[in-house]
Amino acid sequence: MPQETIRDEAGMYDVRVGWTSGRWVQVGIESGDGVPIVTRLAGGTEDPAEFTGLWGTLDREGCNRLIAAVRRARDAAYGRDE
Repeated sequence: MPQETIRDEAGMYDVRVGWTSGRWVQVGIESGDGVPIVTRLAGGTEDPAEFTGLWGTLDREGCNRLIAAVRRARDAAYGRDE
């Protein structure tokens, strides 16, 4: 499964995109330092789950909507690309 990671520049969570040709696309956040998400969210627990990410699965329409939303956010934050 191909994957690409976009490193978080300001916080502790990276964005990861994974896909399988002709099947699905997943977008998620992962703890950049490998600390389980449950530990981060709960402030430390006795028995945290070992997963380090939270994932959503997108169909083609969902991918297109996400791309459009990220472009709008980028343009609003940094200006339009020429």
